[in-house]
Amino acid sequence: MELTLEKHDQMMLFKISNGEDLKKEFCTKLPIVDIIEQMGSFVSQKYKTNIKEIEMKNGSYAATKRFVGLATVNKLKTGWSRQLLQTIVRLDLKYVEELISLKQADLEEFNERIGIPRNSLLDRLSEKQRHHCSILKCPMGRNDSIEKSRATPVVHPQLNVCVDHFKKNTAFTDGRYKSSQEIRKAYEKAPRVSFKDVTKSKVETPEFTNKGSKKLREQHGLSLCIIGAAGAGKTTMTKRMVTTCMDEKKMPFLIPFAQIDKDERWSVKTLLTKFLCRFHDLKPSEEEIDEAFHWILANQEKCFLIFDGLDQSSFVISNEPIENPDINDEFLPGDLMSLLLSRKFLPNTRIAVTSRPHSLVQFAPAIQPDIVVFLNDLLSDDVEKLMNHYLDNGTASEMLEKLRTKSPRIHQLTRNPLLLRLIALLSNEKGENVWTYVSTIAKLFFEVVDLLQLSAHHERGDIDVEVLNRKLAAMAFYKIIEGSVVFEQSDLERYGLSGENVQDFLFGALSSNHNNRPSNNALLVGLLEVFFYFHHQSTQEFFSARFVLEQLPVGEFEEFVGKLFPRLEKGADGKLKVGEDSFANLRVFVIGMVNEMKNRHQLDEDEILRKKNIFINFLCDHLRQLFVEEARGVMEHQRQMWVDMMDFRDEELNREIRQHLNDFNFLFNFGYLPVAAHREGFFHFMQHFVSNVRYLWLDIDEWSDDEIRRLFQSIQSSTAKIEEMEILMNPQQLEQWSDHVVAILPHLTRKLQLRLIGGDNRTCRKLKEGIINFDTSNLQTEELEVEVVEVREHMGGGRTLLDVVLRRGQPPQFNN
Repeated sequence: MELTLEKHDQMMLFKISNGEDLKKEFCTKLPIVDIIEQMGSFVSQKYKTNIKEIEMKNGSYAATKRFVGLATVNKLKTGWSRQLLQTIVRLDLKYVEELISLKQADLEEFNERIGIPRNSLLDRLSEKQRHHCSILKCPMGRNDSIEKSRATPVVHPQLNVCVDHFKKNTAFTDGRYKSSQEIRKAYEKAPRVSFKDVTKSKVETPEFTNKGSKKLREQHGLSLCIIGAAGAGKTTMTKRMVTTCMDEKKMPFLIPFAQIDKDERWSVKTLLTKFLCRFHDLKPSEEEIDEAFHWILANQEKCFLIFDGLDQSSFVISNEPIENPDINDEFLPGDLMSLLLSRKFLPNTRIAVTSRPHSLVQFAPAIQPDIVVFLNDLLSDDVEKLMNHYLDNGTASEMLEKLRTKSPRIHQLTRNPLLLRLIALLSNEKGENVWTYVSTIAKLFFEVVDLLQLSAHHERGDIDVEVLNRKLAAMAFYKIIEGSVVFEQSDLERYGLSGENVQDFLFGALSSNHNNRPSNNALLVGLLEVFFYFHHQSTQEFFSARFVLEQLPVGEFEEFVGKLFPRLEKGADGKLKVGEDSFANLRVFVIGMVNEMKNRHQLDEDEILRKKNIFINFLCDHLRQLFVEEARGVMEHQRQMWVDMMDFRDEELNREIRQHLNDFNFLFNFGYLPVAAHREGFFHFMQHFVSNVRYLWLDIDEWSDDEIRRLFQSIQSSTAKIEEMEILMNPQQLEQWSDHVVAILPHLTRKLQLRLIGGDNRTCRKLKEGIINFDTSNLQTEELEVEVVEVREHMGGGRTLLDVVLRRGQPPQFNN
């Protein structure tokens, strides 16, 4: 083997230390004093004297251990191992020579173990971390079993690079309340990176090739922040990062911010060794700590430092790194993290920090990470994998399809790992009855909150659960009105709550007092103030909606409901425009609460009636403004309202809303509806709320058979009268659905035009037969025109394939 002097030294040290038996035999057999005398300058005179003193006092074994220890911490001259072998040969110590001579197998094991000897501190620490990271938590706060954790599919949320994060990106980084649509929109065009990019895993073909992905793959010694909402999977991802690093022959160090005492001083060495040993219940010697740290210094490119939960830290990272620091010195945690992030220490080691986004807002340029990655939603395939794993009965595909059609809002929540598991947990608890509990997003959260508060894990102190919920609801609502998701200690105190009372719904953390002066309201820890936030923004919205319906006085309720719907105003071009929709998420929860009001027995019946009528009046006024000729520019909001109104499930309430809209002629000029949730929303809207349609235009060319069936069924089962309807479809669809086309003729009052993409006269044969056999006495109008037109492009004109006029009580009149 051709080895450099340095590599030979490393391998010799590894072989001697790799197993207690060999090390013990080496230390017992080696005449250490004779050896060091003949090694010349490779052992300094200072250490020769020290070794001799140990030999005289404690014997040759202890002295040889001292020699090995000096080699471990680089106190011997490079090349010492070759000199040692040469000395052993000169002294004819053949047994020792055979014992420590390097062989090809030693090189292979050295590479396999990245130079970390068996049973060394780093080896034991690796095993402890692997065990810790193999156990996941369930939403009730308990650890899963090892078997269940190991069986959990390895999936990761989409990872988006926040380009120029500290200059441009303001999407939910500042603690302000924003709708989930706004958050998603901020990242929808952001470049993606993969989990393997983050861990710098070797891959033959990278999944992505953008600048962020390339930077993560090519530069090891960089810092990155991984940000995401609560429940997005940050902590789970850090655990996956640890096990992945170990599998790929790297040494990770996972450090939870919440476990670091803000007043305890640490050096880099003690943080990565003593701190983690204390966390994992290891008791190393000082010699082992020194050996471990010297390995870290010599192998920075093989190390990965992972700090989890900055938002739960008890200290603030200094924006001004200390000048000319000594790596052996001890520092307060805020200063030490500042030195690591500014790359003054361990510059060739990758460092990752996870956090909720707002904790990064105050980072000065000196400590800003090289790259910021946002944990976005799970991909559809990964949602199904996780759901299959957590469901006790049934299949994920079946449940997700039902959610997609019955409640698109809840279907969207399954893309968050935490909420996905809560939904699966509810399904396991309720069995086949689960669909009565997930009909609306509000009902889902009622059940999940009840489930949590009934669990053994739930701790609320000495407060009654109903009192707690009322106080949480009030606090949540008034913070949303302020436009905030962050709660100070003073907010809790205002409602007579403590951290113990709210710990199952809110995280507690500390934040710097950015003005560097005491706050009159906040509980301060030095210049730190306590703040809290709900585990997920949807939980805050749920409690806020409860307050609106259960506690807000009727007068204030009326004022607030006016804010739930965005303003609609005509622009200079005469087209309708939608104002800021700040409470889009909250509106859905309020709709669900209105739907549930009659089931909440603690509410006053007269108040329920008054609030319901107020809400219906505002809703119907908004819909009357929204579905008009001038509304071409607000189609996105129209579609969103369809989806929102799917949470109206009470038939009595739906009839009341339809009655309020009975004299209104809707105009649906949509054409293509690319999102499945929008199509589902339209079916529900048509079936339950629409009495009159002036014009309906739909492109169903790419719809599934089930969706086309539901379109016709929603029209047939409604009482709606449609003045004019246009449908774009392909010839195969017309052949298949001709009977359904004929079945909706009684709902039409003026004209039906079917626009075919291709086809000829033969395509209309089945439809023509159906019309010939149609009983025109079922028409609601005196005369109805039916036309089939061939088009070569989606909107282009073409020849007429069928033109027929239907008159009530008379045979069809075909004009071609």
